[in-house]
Amino acid sequence: MIKRIRCAARGKGVSAAEFAEAWPGVVAGAAHAPPDVRPSRVAVCTTVPGLEGAAPRHDGVGIEWFADAGHLRGYQAWLLESSGGRTLLRRAVELVEYRASPVVVAEESVMRGEDWLERRWRDGGARLKHMALALRAAGLTPAEFSERWRNHAGRVGRAGPAGAAAIPADARGQAYVQNHPSPRANGEWAYDAVNEVYFDDVEGLRKRIEWFRENVTAQANEDLVRRSWFIAVREEVVPPA
Repeated sequence: MIKRIRCAARGKGVSAAEFAEAWPGVVAGAAHAPPDVRPSRVAVCTTVPGLEGAAPRHDGVGIEWFADAGHLRGYQAWLLESSGGRTLLRRAVELVEYRASPVVVAEESVMRGEDWLERRWRDGGARLKHMALALRAAGLTPAEFSERWRNHAGRVGRAGPAGAAAIPADARGQAYVQNHPSPRANGEWAYDAVNEVYFDDVEGLRKRIEWFRENVTAQANEDLVRRSWFIAVREEVVPPA
Protein backbone atom coordinates (compact mmCIF):
# COMPACT_ATOMS: atom_id res chain seq x y z
CA MET A 1 0.00 0.00 0.00
CA ILE A 2 1.28 3.46 -0.91
CA LYS A 3 0.61 6.47 1.32
CA ARG A 4 0.72 10.15 0.51
CA ILE A 5 1.52 11.95 3.77
CA ARG A 6 1.17 15.72 4.08
CA CYS A 7 2.79 17.15 7.24
CA ALA A 8 1.13 20.54 7.58
CA ALA A 9 2.21 23.70 9.38
CA ARG A 10 -0.43 26.40 9.68
CA GLY A 11 0.08 29.54 7.67
CA LYS A 12 1.01 32.95 8.99
CA GLY A 13 -2.02 34.65 10.44
CA VAL A 14 -3.87 31.34 10.96
CA SER A 15 -4.49 30.64 14.64
CA ALA A 16 -4.24 27.17 16.13
CA ALA A 17 -8.00 27.12 16.65
CA GLU A 18 -8.67 28.21 13.06
CA PHE A 19 -6.35 25.54 11.72
CA ALA A 20 -7.86 22.77 13.86
CA GLU A 21 -11.32 23.70 12.62
CA ALA A 22 -10.45 23.97 8.91
CA TRP A 23 -7.81 21.24 8.42
CA PRO A 24 -10.19 18.23 8.60
CA GLY A 25 -12.30 19.71 5.80
CA VAL A 26 -9.26 20.25 3.56
CA VAL A 27 -8.05 16.66 4.03
CA ALA A 28 -11.56 15.26 3.59
CA GLY A 29 -11.75 16.86 0.14
CA ALA A 30 -9.71 13.91 -1.20
CA ALA A 31 -12.69 11.64 -0.55
CA HIS A 32 -14.67 13.60 -3.17
CA ALA A 33 -12.29 12.76 -6.02
CA PRO A 34 -13.81 10.67 -8.85
CA PRO A 35 -14.16 6.98 -7.94
CA ASP A 36 -11.43 5.80 -10.32
CA VAL A 37 -8.75 8.01 -8.69
CA ARG A 38 -10.19 8.46 -5.20
CA PRO A 39 -7.85 7.33 -2.38
CA SER A 40 -8.63 3.92 -0.92
CA ARG A 41 -8.70 5.52 2.53
CA VAL A 42 -8.28 9.03 3.95
CA ALA A 43 -7.38 10.02 7.51
CA VAL A 44 -6.90 13.42 9.11
CA CYS A 45 -4.62 14.05 12.09
CA THR A 46 -4.52 17.10 14.34
CA THR A 47 -1.97 17.59 17.10
CA VAL A 48 -2.87 16.98 20.73
CA PRO A 49 -1.55 20.09 22.52
CA GLY A 50 0.56 19.86 25.64
CA LEU A 51 1.64 16.20 25.53
CA GLU A 52 5.04 16.62 23.87
CA GLY A 53 5.95 19.74 25.82
CA ALA A 54 7.53 21.83 23.07
CA ALA A 55 5.49 23.22 20.20
CA PRO A 56 5.05 20.50 17.56
CA ARG A 57 6.93 20.72 14.26
CA HIS A 58 3.61 20.39 12.41
CA ASP A 59 0.04 21.29 13.30
CA GLY A 60 -1.61 18.45 11.43
CA VAL A 61 -1.11 15.52 9.10
CA GLY A 62 -3.24 14.32 6.19
CA ILE A 63 -2.86 10.75 4.92
CA GLU A 64 -4.22 9.15 1.76
CA TRP A 65 -3.83 5.46 0.83
CA PHE A 66 -3.46 4.18 -2.75
CA ALA A 67 -3.39 0.67 -4.21
CA ASP A 68 -0.32 1.32 -6.36
CA ALA A 69 1.74 4.02 -8.08
CA GLY A 70 -0.69 4.29 -11.00
CA HIS A 71 -3.58 4.95 -8.62
CA LEU A 72 -1.58 7.74 -6.96
CA ARG A 73 -0.61 9.29 -10.32
CA GLY A 74 -4.27 9.40 -11.33
CA TYR A 75 -5.18 11.21 -8.11
CA GLN A 76 -2.34 13.71 -8.50
CA ALA A 77 -3.43 14.43 -12.07
CA TRP A 78 -6.97 15.09 -10.80
CA LEU A 79 -5.59 17.53 -8.21
CA LEU A 80 -3.68 19.53 -10.81
CA GLU A 81 -5.97 19.33 -13.83
CA SER A 82 -9.57 19.36 -12.59
CA SER A 83 -11.59 22.24 -11.18
CA GLY A 84 -12.41 20.19 -8.07
CA GLY A 85 -8.75 19.35 -7.48
CA ARG A 86 -7.57 22.91 -7.99
CA THR A 87 -10.24 24.16 -5.58
CA LEU A 88 -8.94 21.73 -2.97
CA LEU A 89 -5.37 22.91 -3.52
CA ARG A 90 -6.42 26.56 -3.15
CA ARG A 91 -8.09 25.77 0.18
CA ALA A 92 -4.86 24.16 1.36
CA VAL A 93 -2.74 27.10 0.22
CA GLU A 94 -4.95 29.47 2.22
CA LEU A 95 -4.49 27.39 5.38
CA VAL A 96 -0.90 26.11 5.47
CA GLU A 97 2.62 27.41 5.05
CA TYR A 98 3.62 25.33 2.03
CA ARG A 99 7.39 25.53 2.51
CA ALA A 100 6.94 24.05 5.99
CA SER A 101 4.33 21.49 4.90
CA PRO A 102 6.13 18.77 2.94
CA VAL A 103 4.56 15.76 1.27
CA VAL A 104 6.16 12.32 1.58
CA VAL A 105 5.07 9.41 -0.64
CA ALA A 106 5.91 6.17 1.09
CA GLU A 107 5.34 2.43 1.18
CA GLU A 108 3.45 1.32 4.28
CA SER A 109 4.89 -1.53 6.33
CA VAL A 110 2.81 -2.76 9.30
CA MET A 111 5.35 -4.06 11.79
CA ARG A 112 2.96 -4.99 14.61
CA GLY A 113 -0.78 -5.00 15.34
CA GLU A 114 -2.17 -5.84 11.90
CA ASP A 115 -5.38 -7.31 13.35
CA TRP A 116 -5.89 -4.26 15.55
CA LEU A 117 -5.46 -1.97 12.53
CA GLU A 118 -7.93 -3.97 10.45
CA ARG A 119 -10.54 -3.46 13.19
CA ARG A 120 -9.58 0.20 13.47
CA TRP A 121 -10.17 0.85 9.75
CA ARG A 122 -13.38 -1.17 9.76
CA ASP A 123 -14.82 0.64 12.79
CA GLY A 124 -13.64 4.11 11.73
CA GLY A 125 -13.79 6.98 14.19
CA ALA A 126 -10.84 8.51 16.03
CA ARG A 127 -7.72 7.06 17.66
CA LEU A 128 -4.60 8.52 19.24
CA LYS A 129 -1.22 8.15 17.63
CA HIS A 130 2.43 8.94 18.32
CA MET A 131 4.31 9.85 15.15
CA ALA A 132 8.04 10.19 14.54
CA LEU A 133 9.67 12.00 11.62
CA ALA A 134 13.35 11.34 11.01
CA LEU A 135 16.34 12.15 8.83
CA ARG A 136 18.84 9.36 8.13
CA ALA A 137 22.39 9.44 9.49
CA ALA A 138 25.14 10.86 7.32
CA GLY A 139 26.74 8.28 5.06
CA LEU A 140 23.64 6.11 4.69
CA THR A 141 21.82 5.82 1.39
CA PRO A 142 18.01 5.76 1.53
CA ALA A 143 18.06 2.01 0.81
CA GLU A 144 20.63 1.32 3.55
CA PHE A 145 18.68 3.39 6.03
CA SER A 146 15.42 1.66 5.17
CA GLU A 147 16.91 -1.81 5.73
CA ARG A 148 18.51 -0.87 9.05
CA TRP A 149 15.32 0.82 10.24
CA ARG A 150 13.27 -2.34 9.61
CA ASN A 151 15.74 -4.39 11.66
CA HIS A 152 15.76 -1.79 14.44
CA ALA A 153 12.01 -1.89 15.16
CA GLY A 154 11.09 -1.92 18.84
CA ARG A 155 14.45 -0.72 20.13
CA VAL A 156 15.94 2.74 20.60
CA GLY A 157 19.21 4.21 21.81
CA ARG A 158 19.21 5.55 25.34
CA ALA A 159 21.31 7.61 27.72
CA GLY A 160 24.31 6.00 29.43
CA PRO A 161 26.42 2.93 28.62
CA ALA A 162 23.47 0.54 28.30
CA GLY A 163 23.06 1.34 24.60
CA ALA A 164 19.95 0.22 22.75
CA ALA A 165 16.94 -0.60 24.91
CA ALA A 166 13.70 -2.43 24.20
CA ILE A 167 10.62 -0.20 24.43
CA PRO A 168 8.52 -1.45 27.39
CA ALA A 169 5.16 -3.10 26.77
CA ASP A 170 3.06 -0.25 28.20
CA ALA A 171 4.74 2.20 25.80
CA ARG A 172 4.56 0.06 22.66
CA GLY A 173 0.94 0.83 21.75
CA GLN A 174 -1.58 -1.33 19.91
CA ALA A 175 0.01 -1.16 16.45
CA TYR A 176 3.25 0.05 14.90
CA VAL A 177 3.61 1.18 11.28
CA GLN A 178 6.73 2.20 9.38
CA ASN A 179 6.43 4.33 6.25
CA HIS A 180 9.44 4.01 3.93
CA PRO A 181 9.69 6.85 1.37
CA SER A 182 9.51 5.74 -2.26
CA PRO A 183 12.69 6.07 -4.38
CA ARG A 184 13.05 9.36 -6.25
CA ALA A 185 14.83 10.04 -9.53
CA ASN A 186 15.66 13.59 -8.44
CA GLY A 187 15.97 15.29 -5.08
CA GLU A 188 15.06 13.89 -1.69
CA TRP A 189 11.99 13.79 0.52
CA ALA A 190 11.81 16.09 3.52
CA TYR A 191 11.91 13.03 5.81
CA ASP A 192 13.57 9.63 5.45
CA ALA A 193 11.19 7.95 7.87
CA VAL A 194 7.67 8.45 9.17
CA ASN A 195 6.38 6.04 11.79
CA GLU A 196 3.06 5.70 13.59
CA VAL A 197 2.26 4.04 16.92
CA TYR A 198 -1.42 3.72 17.84
CA PHE A 199 -3.08 3.93 21.25
CA ASP A 200 -6.58 3.34 22.61
CA ASP A 201 -6.36 6.10 25.21
CA VAL A 202 -4.38 9.16 26.15
CA GLU A 203 -2.82 7.44 29.18
CA GLY A 204 -0.99 4.93 26.97
CA LEU A 205 0.14 7.72 24.66
CA ARG A 206 1.42 9.71 27.62
CA LYS A 207 3.41 6.71 28.94
CA ARG A 208 5.21 6.39 25.60
CA ILE A 209 6.03 10.09 25.49
CA GLU A 210 7.35 10.03 29.05
CA TRP A 211 9.47 6.92 28.46
CA PHE A 212 11.09 8.46 25.38
CA ARG A 213 11.68 11.71 27.25
CA GLU A 214 13.42 9.89 30.10
CA ASN A 215 15.41 7.35 28.11
CA VAL A 216 16.30 8.77 24.70
CA THR A 217 18.98 11.40 24.16
CA ALA A 218 19.71 13.60 21.16
CA GLN A 219 22.63 11.24 20.38
CA ALA A 220 20.47 8.11 20.50
CA ASN A 221 20.60 5.99 17.35
CA GLU A 222 23.06 8.44 15.80
CA ASP A 223 24.38 5.64 13.57
CA LEU A 224 20.85 5.40 12.11
CA VAL A 225 19.13 8.77 12.59
CA ARG A 226 20.63 12.24 12.23
CA ARG A 227 17.64 14.06 13.65
CA SER A 228 14.08 13.26 14.62
CA TRP A 229 10.86 14.91 15.80
CA PHE A 230 7.79 13.53 17.58
CA ILE A 231 4.16 14.53 17.20
CA ALA A 232 1.18 13.37 19.27
CA VAL A 233 -1.99 13.43 17.17
CA ARG A 234 -5.64 12.53 17.12
CA GLU A 235 -6.39 10.62 13.91
CA GLU A 236 -9.89 10.36 12.44
CA VAL A 237 -10.95 8.30 9.45
CA VAL A 238 -12.70 10.32 6.74
CA PRO A 239 -15.92 8.52 5.69
CA PRO A 240 -16.22 7.71 1.96
CA ALA A 241 -17.93 10.42 -0.04
